[in-house]
Amino acid sequence: MIRGDLIHDRGTKQRIVHESEEPITGVELRVDAKLTTLFISTTGRILKLVISGTGQGQAPKTVEDTGCGVGCMTVDKKTGDIVIARDDAIYYYTLDGRGPPRAYEGRKRLVSVYQDYVAVVSPPADSPRGEPDSIRRRFGGQTADELFNTSTFTLLETDLKLVAHSESLISQVQAIFQVWGDLYTLTQEGKVGTASFSRLDWSSCTYAILGLPLP
Repeated sequence: MIRGDLIHDRGTKQRIVHESEEPITGVELRVDAKLTTLFISTTGRILKLVISGTGQGQAPKTVEDTGCGVGCMTVDKKTGDIVIARDDAIYYYTLDGRGPPRAYEGRKRLVSVYQDYVAVVSPPADSPRGEPDSIRRRFGGQTADELFNTSTFTLLETDLKLVAHSESLISQVQAIFQVWGDLYTLTQEGKVGTASFSRLDWSSCTYAILGLPLP
């Protein structure tokens, strides 16, 4: 970790806070008024380390003996929860440990929190062994390549377990980012797209679920 004025290179201090034979797949900061905690994900573990406040200077503590892939950890800045996407579900972590998971099965490559939603990018589905050549002959090379490279971008409202938005993107998504309150995707070809969707009317959803006429 490096602390100090990096722009003017004044008063910077550097120290090693964690070493491991396991590859590090992500780092996120959870900042409270009196405590700043660094969460570290590896391929095999989730760890936390206090870098400011009570407990500073202690060794990292293991939160869970299950890690995550690169790009599959983020932080919900509204709640401070650490969000981790695994193939079986989406997991939330606080300073006290892991909370109840939200079931959402499927391979995941990227995760981000946007407003009240969790954005998930799923990689292209694996094609059966020996199938690519036959598919290329049937559909043509370009169409087949698009099928093999198609990523799925999904916005989940996790509390109500609803899919708010889902779309297929022909090019693989490399990053999800937010600018001026909007959510964007960056593809492998360097193209930037915006996720356009309408927020759900929760009152209408409630009436629809209960089978009642709208007021």
